[in-house]
Amino acid sequence: MRLTHFALSLTLILLAITSYLAWEGQQEIKGLKREREFDKEQLRAEKTASPDQGSLVPLPSTPAASITPPPAPGTIAAAPPPPAELMAGTSTLPGGGLTVPKTVIEAESKGISTNTLTSLQKQVIASPAVARVKTVVKDQGFVVLDAGSKQSLAKGQKYEIRRGNAILAKITLTDAIEESEAVADLDFASIPTGVEIEPGDEIIAPVAR
Repeated sequence: MRLTHFALSLTLILLAITSYLAWEGQQEIKGLKREREFDKEQLRAEKTASPDQGSLVPLPSTPAASITPPPAPGTIAAAPPPPAELMAGTSTLPGGGLTVPKTVIEAESKGISTNTLTSLQKQVIASPAVARVKTVVKDQGFVVLDAGSKQSLAKGQKYEIRRGNAILAKITLTDAIEESEAVADLDFASIPTGVEIEPGDEIIAPVAR
């Protein structure tokens, strides 16, 4: 009985060894096939990367005589001067440029017609300044003016802040008024988006709208 078991075990071991050897042989065959395929792919890639010189088409070359030479110095015509109507009220700079008026008032004083002012803007420009912004305290919502009771400023009076021909904000004077200085509250709702009040902005009486 033991001999039969031993023979059976030996037979199973031999079968396992045979199966392993057969599997290993198949793997070697597959590996050889893969190496051959890889070699073929390399050959194809090399042929694609370096085409036959006979298949290349030569690029056309431009004869040197057909290239237009640059113009000789002094042969380029000078640019014509600007029209006379564009020169009104302007002055020339050393480099030949033009100085542009910085404000509408300056332009009008030099005889340059803007034709862009509305009736409201004209009123804003014509209004006399009663004071100027001395200090801006934005986080607390007020400005300090460089005029006070000597200029007849009093608590509760309403004014507007002007810059050029535009109204930047509305203000109301507080009770903090001295002889040559006054404090006014800012009306933030009247300030256009992106506008910053700055020292030097002028204070005028409210403009009729």
